[in-house]
Amino acid sequence: VKKGNFYKDKTGSKNIKKVNVYRWDPSTNENPRLDTYEVDTDNCPSKVLDVLNKIKNEIDPSLAYRRSCAHGVCGSCAMNVDGVNTLSCTKSHSEIKGDINIYPLP
Repeated sequence: VKKGNFYKDKTGSKNIKKVNVYRWDPSTNENPRLDTYEVDTDNCPSKVLDVLNKIKNEIDPSLAYRRSCAHGVCGSCAMNVDGVNTLSCTKSHSEIKGDINIYPLP
């Protein structure tokens, strides 16, 4: 996995969390990369899925991930968050100390 793009926060917020997201495009011959986003968590709802939605809607519209119910029922948003397989709609970003690391399920 190579180092990817870095998206610096432009809000000037003091409560910034770095989110490292594993990215891979199977249609290219490129190796997977780890993109880093600085996210203002003061203006973001509490779940990791909300952070991903904020990245997609406000920072990088090319980000793709699965989600559906956002209530912990369907399992569509399952991913590896900081080394633990979990539902991103039930995992609070505030309980993660340091950077948030997001990978696909193994």
